[in-house]
Amino acid sequence: MTTFLKVLVLLFCIAKGEGHWLRSLIVRTRRSAPDSQCSLRSILLQVRDLGLGYNSDETVLFKYCSGTCPRARSNHDLTLSNLLLSGLLPHPTPGELWHNTPCCRPTHYEDIAFLDNSHRWHKVEKLSAAGCSCVD
Repeated sequence: MTTFLKVLVLLFCIAKGEGHWLRSLIVRTRRSAPDSQCSLRSILLQVRDLGLGYNSDETVLFKYCSGTCPRARSNHDLTLSNLLLSGLLPHPTPGELWHNTPCCRPTHYEDIAFLDNSHRWHKVEKLSAAGCSCVD
């Protein structure tokens, strides 16, 4: 029933030209707490809010990866920690980051096409995530 109501509100907003209401409709592929496992999430956005410089009132479904990844310490991680603690390896300089935990990242992407306000079609390649996984 919730999905039906979201679709109904979406259609109403589109018909009335009330695109600013669409930002509040966050759609997730799984029902889960904000601090959940790595998964694909999505949100309805106006193209201009993507920050790519397009002048368009179109609304697109932007998909992204979010969530936590299990921390599995490999032999490399253990050795790196020991070398840092013993002083045999220099610590990262300010602004330089070393990651020793997996990150939730897209495994592949989808293209998005839209019509701008001058009635021209645009296709943005690899804009939206299509799958997610924990990457070391």
